[in-house]
Amino acid sequence: MSMVDTTTKIFVVLDPSTMEQISLDWGEKIALNLKEQRSLDAHLHVYCCVNYKSAMVATNGDSETVERATIERVGDWVKRLVIHTRELGIPVETEVEWNENWREAIVAATKRQNTNLVVKNLAQHARFVRWVRDTSDWRLLRDCECPVLLVKTGRSYGINRILVAIKHTEDEQYIAANVSIVAHAQKLADDFGASLHAVTCYGSGNHPDRQRFADSFGLKRSQVSAVMGVPEKVIASVADEVDADLLVIARVARAESSNVLGDMARKVIDEIDTDILVLPMVS
Repeated sequence: MSMVDTTTKIFVVLDPSTMEQISLDWGEKIALNLKEQRSLDAHLHVYCCVNYKSAMVATNGDSETVERATIERVGDWVKRLVIHTRELGIPVETEVEWNENWREAIVAATKRQNTNLVVKNLAQHARFVRWVRDTSDWRLLRDCECPVLLVKTGRSYGINRILVAIKHTEDEQYIAANVSIVAHAQKLADDFGASLHAVTCYGSGNHPDRQRFADSFGLKRSQVSAVMGVPEKVIASVADEVDADLLVIARVARAESSNVLGDMARKVIDEIDTDILVLPMVS
């Protein structure tokens, strides 16, 4: 799988609040796919951050005692989880962190580990919640310097149809991002034997030439949808129409403000029922 091209460290974020660790399942299968399709040896860094405040509220001990006991307990749980990973022949290391600011801690850990791909379960929220509260998904998308794959609980591993979102614009920054994101999506489609479809939206009086648009990315006209409307609504509608398993979307930012989350990535994550790969692009 070409999410990781030269190095192969896959950072798996565990969710200690649930029994189903879909991110670990995907991380394992991506590593195996890299081995089979690219002859690359991937390894996993399996990470769990314990919310300091939640742990303290649930206990009556002093902070140092609670920290030691919690890290040991969670660490044992994580080690049991990765027994299967090691049985698959995948190199894996584990990390349990105790941190009050767990959202920041996750991002810092991905940078510390020189991560090539982050895999995390997608925590479903109403859009209003994401606007007023700093969710872990939002923080990862905003600050993470590598691709982030958000997977939805209950969806089995497998990609048959990929939808890539392309911005219809004359802005050179976005044109370059479009070329890069389509190339990345095409590599994914090749690895999975998946079909690829692209979607772009436009406003009134700004209708794109669909054939020219397709030609510019080496796609067939039938692979491109151009729809007038609100971007996140258009993307969600086309994703449903083509029965997409994965949405690939860019988070584009200027170099001087590279930590600013692209509006599209932020708005679309709760609109669609697919897994989402967000690629950071800095101009």
